Amino acid sequence: MRRPRAPRAWKEFEKVSFYKKSEVFVNQIELQGDVKVALIYPNDYRVASANLSFHDLFERFNALGNVRCERFFYDRSFEKFYSIDSRTPLDEFRIWAISIHFELDILNVLELLRRFKVPLFSEERLGHHPVIVIGGALTYFNTALLELIADVVHIGDLSESFLSALGSLKSYIDRKEIIAALSGQKGRTCDSCFEERLASGVFITPHSVFGDRFLIEIGRSCFRKCRFCVVGYCFGPARFRGLDEVMKLMETASHLTNKFGLIAATVTDYPYLEELLNFIEKRDYQVSVSSLRLDALNEKLLTILRKSGQEQFTIAPEGGSQRLRNLYGKGISGEQILSALKLGRMVGFRHVKLYYIYGAVFESEEDRREIVETAKLCRELGYSKVTLSLNPLIPKPGTPLGALPMQDRRILRGLERNLALALRSVGAKADFESIKESVIQFSLANMDRNGGREFLLWINNNKKGREFLYKYAERINLQRKE
Repeated sequence: MRRPRAPRAWKEFEKVSFYKKSEVFVNQIELQGDVKVALIYPNDYRVASANLSFHDLFERFNALGNVRCERFFYDRSFEKFYSIDSRTPLDEFRIWAISIHFELDILNVLELLRRFKVPLFSEERLGHHPVIVIGGALTYFNTALLELIADVVHIGDLSESFLSALGSLKSYIDRKEIIAALSGQKGRTCDSCFEERLASGVFITPHSVFGDRFLIEIGRSCFRKCRFCVVGYCFGPARFRGLDEVMKLMETASHLTNKFGLIAATVTDYPYLEELLNFIEKRDYQVSVSSLRLDALNEKLLTILRKSGQEQFTIAPEGGSQRLRNLYGKGISGEQILSALKLGRMVGFRHVKLYYIYGAVFESEEDRREIVETAKLCRELGYSKVTLSLNPLIPKPGTPLGALPMQDRRILRGLERNLALALRSVGAKADFESIKESVIQFSLANMDRNGGREFLLWINNNKKGREFLYKYAERINLQRKE
């Protein structure tokens, strides 16, 4: 790739090159096929490199002899969008495989398409346009909008049938033939698939959200069935990686790092956790975990996390009161919260972070007051820093709470203000998810096909997408309150 001369393009080229130079690969990936696939994660590099599907797809696509897959991430300042792997511009790739895991990333996808003058509606694209393939976590529970945008939507985990179709492509076939091959016999949308095969890291970089750790997925989906969460209801049955395989992966990567990130919906539900902790302790590995159940904690796990350099102890009561936790299906008691907090102090944690959902339409002032009481309890137990992450309830399709309206923005702003003041009065710090962005998530997660068509037409008329999404949320709420 010839280096660009224009100052702005050079700056972009250098930024991508900087990230590439930071990467250390566990196994070498050969880029040799002639069917060029751009694997796009529509968020910044820190988030992209922490997503195991970004690793897994890159490895599995390039294992197909005919495919040359290169990685891209999103940056709103970019114009050319150079690949991480060879700094080849995005517009030189025939297939754009986009992995969407968060609703807000849809806005980045639309912006990317507009920058390259690719029609937002798949039906309007011509032979010279790239084939847009969309997969990722959002496909598990609502594909209405995605089906309008993508030429092919792959629902669920990566399937062998899709890999086989991709592996059969020739570089000379046209756009329609590519779409027909990747879509299979049922039209534009691939069959839903829940795989037993779990992912692991392909490369290590210090610029990931998880830092310079080798990532291992030890579990996928969840059997807990929290009533607000799509994972337990839409991601298929819970499945776990075998203990021997986890230990072998750690040993394979140990010549590069002794730091590992264990990824699962709930790491404490891993059925071989005790044996794995013994192995980690014996090898003196450092670990971090993606998520914990506070009612399944033990001293050994927290001690290992503490020795691994983790300064903050994190739990997720979700509901302030027992009434709310019961309505959310959390299966957690106040006694278990107290026990977890005491255990955290016993092993030496001085900082604690608690995750809560607030603003449900069935929530009361008393429910919120108990959030403040728990924060106060943390201070009384000796935690020097108490942080609460508070997120509005976003009803999502496929869950028992999915048909509820979302609380009005004005009411949420008032609740946020009151909670922030109350938490400050007991010496706790409150981090609130943006209410505006939460409303956008609600709209995109619940958008039907008609709404999706209106939304794309709105953007095509050069109007701000967020304005439409705020109004669409009001429309959904009005229907659900009737």
